[in-house]
Amino acid sequence: MVKIKNVAGVLFFGLLAVAGGQKAFAAELLTSNTDLNGYAATVTTKADGTNVLTTRKGEYLLNENASLYSSKIITITLNNTKPVNMGAINAKRTLEFRGNGELNVKTNEEVGINVGDHLKAFKFTKYGKGHITATAAGTGVFVHNEIQMDGGTVEGFGKNYGVYSENDIKPYHDAVLKGTGSEGTGIYAYRDIYAWKGATVVGEGKVSGARSIIAHIQAEGAGSSITGISTDINSQYSALHADKQMLRAYSGAVVREEYRKPTFEITDDVPVFVTDFTSVARNMRDMKNYTWVSEPDNVFLNEQGGLLGDLSKGTPKELKIIGSRQESKLHNKNEVSQIKTNGKHEVIFSETPTKFTLPVTTKHWVLDFDTDEFKLYNETVYDIEIGNIFEVNNYLYDFGKTEWDLLKIDREDFEVVKDGNEYVVNYYYEADIRK
Repeated sequence: MVKIKNVAGVLFFGLLAVAGGQKAFAAELLTSNTDLNGYAATVTTKADGTNVLTTRKGEYLLNENASLYSSKIITITLNNTKPVNMGAINAKRTLEFRGNGELNVKTNEEVGINVGDHLKAFKFTKYGKGHITATAAGTGVFVHNEIQMDGGTVEGFGKNYGVYSENDIKPYHDAVLKGTGSEGTGIYAYRDIYAWKGATVVGEGKVSGARSIIAHIQAEGAGSSITGISTDINSQYSALHADKQMLRAYSGAVVREEYRKPTFEITDDVPVFVTDFTSVARNMRDMKNYTWVSEPDNVFLNEQGGLLGDLSKGTPKELKIIGSRQESKLHNKNEVSQIKTNGKHEVIFSETPTKFTLPVTTKHWVLDFDTDEFKLYNETVYDIEIGNIFEVNNYLYDFGKTEWDLLKIDREDFEVVKDGNEYVVNYYYEADIRK
């Protein structure tokens, strides 16, 4: 009996020791107070679904409250199978990402991912093509030197800038770089913004989609594209704004400007000249040098070189208008953007409003009991979409609490068509409108 008690005691204290050991070795939360000091780091997902970062210094828990700091060059390999959601990353030197995992930074701080030298995001694709996003109050991704990519995806979101580089931006092959500055510029580079050998770059902002200060915005090679999306066509900056006016598309590549919800309207009688807008005119000199189409098919370029809607093709409420210029060999010196060897410049106006309407005037007459004549009491003009049916009973005058009777309407329901005639509908009432 004594031996049995001793065995039970040993088992009890052994279990306590194991439990205590597990607690002692549980991963601590990674914060910016811990300097990773440039040690190679690997992110993995444990069986319980938690994500951890492991270096020579130890193992650290990654969650929404985590943040990362390294004072030296650091490589982070994303081998996680579950997306990592964490706070800010601050690398004082070069930061490199490898692996196929997904990492999402979200912080209320000014910068989401701050890199003191180069950002090498999946530059060596033999190590994987992962996905990085960074959302912050001011700038999603801020890099003090070059952004180098050969694959994978990097996305930045902020109020002022989505992605900001103080040097060049260099994505190759199937790399994707996206930046959104909700009130500012999507992608900003002091030097070049490139897309080479199939890479994709997309910037969106209210001020400009993408901007280069002293060098090129250049896409080169089939499948390569740089897209700038502006949410304010009245901005002083173009959707793709190279301060030195070096917007280029070579060898089958595309540079694309998109102006979302422009402030003009397409009609069938007043031509729109998009080059009247400073933002558009910076990279387009003459609308006649471009081929114009729309979705749905509706617009055409008139003899004066302005855009009109074709009523014979319907009256859509909004259009996506695309102007494109492609040069097979040499750059057209009459244009600003430099396009050659099958490069293409596209200018898109998405969610463009239309105004295919005609005025219909309603006149409301009230019988004067003293003179036994009808006097005009109210006149209203409505803009009615061409092709719609004007249902006369839907436009009766509202006399409020006054007693009234409708005596007659001088016409029945009709379709609004553009045939040169004016539309006037007369309504005749008896109403006690005397004071």
